[in-house]
Amino acid sequence: MTRLRSSIMVAGLSLAGALWAAPVFAQSCNEDLQKLGTQRNAEMAYMNVLIKQAKGKPLDPTLFCAKSGGLNAAEGAMLAYLEKNKDWCQIPDGMVAQLKETHTKNLAFAAKACDFASKIKKMKEQQAEGGAPQAQPLPTGPL
Repeated sequence: MTRLRSSIMVAGLSLAGALWAAPVFAQSCNEDLQKLGTQRNAEMAYMNVLIKQAKGKPLDPTLFCAKSGGLNAAEGAMLAYLEKNKDWCQIPDGMVAQLKETHTKNLAFAAKACDFASKIKKMKEQQAEGGAPQAQPLPTGPL
């Protein structure tokens, strides 16, 4: 009888310990997501400042390319955390899918900006060397 009682007591203590520890892990998820979200929001705010500084004019692709890395890294870290801990932290599939879609769009936009910035740089180098691409001469004579 004592053996049964001690087994029940050990099982009860184990269950109580597991239930007591569960909120700690959930709290950890909240803390981690809050840190990642704060970092992402700070990067997003910085990018919004760049956009406001342009005052309706096209953004400088070189500047945008250089500064978009922080936002892409913050989103990537948050997305990796969400995908890794989705089940443990009980994160809805829609939240992961939405961030993944946003991150993909931001990466594509940054890649386009960087590609355009690279082309601008190349054109400026050609102009500095005096080898600017020559425009095609217009046809002469009757059409």
